[in-house]
Amino acid sequence: MPETPAAPASKGRALRQRTLSSVVLLALVTLAFWLSQPWIYLLAFAALALGAFAEYYRLFPDAGFRRFRPVGFAVAAAYLGLLFSPLWGSEIPWAGQLDALALATLVLLIVLLRVRTPLEGFRSLGEIAATVLGFVYCILLFSFVPKIILLPLTTAAGAAAPTFYLIHLVAVTKLTDAGAYLVGSAIGKDKLVPHVSPGKTWQGFWGALVFAIGGSYLAWWLLGDRVPLLGPVSAGVLGLVLALAAVLGDLAESILKRSLAVKDSGHVMPGIGGFLDLVDSVIFTAPIYYLYLRLAS
Repeated sequence: MPETPAAPASKGRALRQRTLSSVVLLALVTLAFWLSQPWIYLLAFAALALGAFAEYYRLFPDAGFRRFRPVGFAVAAAYLGLLFSPLWGSEIPWAGQLDALALATLVLLIVLLRVRTPLEGFRSLGEIAATVLGFVYCILLFSFVPKIILLPLTTAAGAAAPTFYLIHLVAVTKLTDAGAYLVGSAIGKDKLVPHVSPGKTWQGFWGALVFAIGGSYLAWWLLGDRVPLLGPVSAGVLGLVLALAAVLGDLAESILKRSLAVKDSGHVMPGIGGFLDLVDSVIFTAPIYYLYLRLAS
């Protein structure tokens, strides 16, 4: 999620760009849910995950800083392919260990490559750590989205229900972003964490919570019996918890950009930003939502 615009003259233009991009994005998401085809989910998630991973690599301004891109992308592609194997009727028996195996493979390959060249002190460890962090952040944490799709959840009538829960997750997460941006742009004045993100305000934070909780109840009411694991209490609690996680996810990207002295991660969607801006909050909300579904089912 981009920073709250500082210049009043630019607020209108930024809001128009963000609104147009949001409409386009909403149309694409609605089409994907309506068609509900496995290959669409695979293509959309892979594009977002790999796009975010590529943007993460580009955040590092030092061209000589090794990021082991070929290895990172190769392991990420293999991981995503195996993760989606149940959608094609070829579920692997060791799927439960897939995350650990992918991470172990990545570390082993990185170390194997690193021992071939002279060490450069702490920088050598930084190169390895930066690549592993990017894989965990952009691939493993975000992978809880397709993991939700793969859960054996059903509606009250017994039909498949994972996509309806995913709609609820995305709605609450993105309404958190919208509430923070709209309220923060309109009346924001008290800085939330200026040392991390100067553009975010307490007013925007409270707006995010209100939008998220209200959106959670609205989505729960609209989905009805399609999401039997949600109720009046859980919808409210999830709205609050997911909002807090979404704000933290947004701040996590701000930490990355501010630490590396980079203003923008990308420009895929005008008014919104790049792939990382699209998924930064979902990266943190999806694992929490997945955990709730596993505990409640």
